[in-house]
Amino acid sequence: MKLKKIKLVNFRNHTKLEINFGGETFLIYGPNGSGKSNILEAIYLMSTTKSLRSRHDLEMISHDSKHCDVELIVESEGQKIKLEMTIIDRTIVKSLKVENLSSKKVKINGVTKALNKFAGTFNSVLFAPQSIEMFSATPSVRRKYIDSLFFQVDYKYKQAHLKYLKSLRQRNKLLEQVRDFGRGKEQIEFWEEKLIESGKIIQEKRNEFFSFLQKNMTEYIKKLNEVKTDIDVLYLKNEISENRIEKYKEKEIYAKTTLIGPHRDDFKINVSGFDLSSFGSRGQQRSTLLAIKLCEIDFITQITQKRPVLLLDDIFSELDEKHRGAILEVINLQQTIITSAEPHEHIDGFMKKVKFIEL
Repeated sequence: MKLKKIKLVNFRNHTKLEINFGGETFLIYGPNGSGKSNILEAIYLMSTTKSLRSRHDLEMISHDSKHCDVELIVESEGQKIKLEMTIIDRTIVKSLKVENLSSKKVKINGVTKALNKFAGTFNSVLFAPQSIEMFSATPSVRRKYIDSLFFQVDYKYKQAHLKYLKSLRQRNKLLEQVRDFGRGKEQIEFWEEKLIESGKIIQEKRNEFFSFLQKNMTEYIKKLNEVKTDIDVLYLKNEISENRIEKYKEKEIYAKTTLIGPHRDDFKINVSGFDLSSFGSRGQQRSTLLAIKLCEIDFITQITQKRPVLLLDDIFSELDEKHRGAILEVINLQQTIITSAEPHEHIDGFMKKVKFIEL
């Protein structure tokens, strides 16, 4: 998988930007606020159709603009593919102001596609300093991370996820009707069957990834820290099944919401028996996140048989000398796009065959 070219229009602080990567590894450097991270965000957005930085799509549109455009030219198995995305401000609808309303339109080689058919056409893995917050954030942030990975590589997961969310919304509406008006109970069973069917697919896929992490992370942690460290990846599955649905139904009617299932899943990582989010140092969290990202590359490669583009956001400010060396070992295994606030003469001794762009 190679990224040949990117073109941005009204994307965050980039009114118009075009970079020819030519499938090669680049380091983009410049002062803080110059828009380096925004370029990586746009690239990752085209892999997943979701931004890990923004809660609302409108945040990616430049101020005083009504839309933004991202265009990539990528190469896969010798074929060039043109990917386009437009995010449109829809906050003015029939003269009514609606907060954070927007729409996305995507195309592959000029042909309009559904978002779930677009995601995964191009694969990338993003390592950013703020990603460390995932360990101490709410479970929804960790679920969003897992979803963004599978949206790239597993169409069955994407379909199950869409069906699950639809079933969840319908069931929650019915639970509310039962609680407030005493009607709708006879319809719940239909949506429960849909919920269980799609929920089991989601949890089976998630279990595959966590098993992969458990199997492969220890070796990466050892390489990064130069000592053997006990790592336990714990998938906190909120199992969905017919028995559990029945067991919790009365509580769910009272709460007017579904209390079990993949939307309540979580995961945690123990290092030497201690919860990383509560007891891990910044250094331990950093090396663990880096190991997860290296496993993520391997996981995507195993499924797609193509190495994803690696996106490294400001790693030179976050990683110490030892960890820089470890990640620089994998840079040449795939195309890598790196950002840094440091002038390139301070860091180009670390890398060979890397081109530079100054913003």
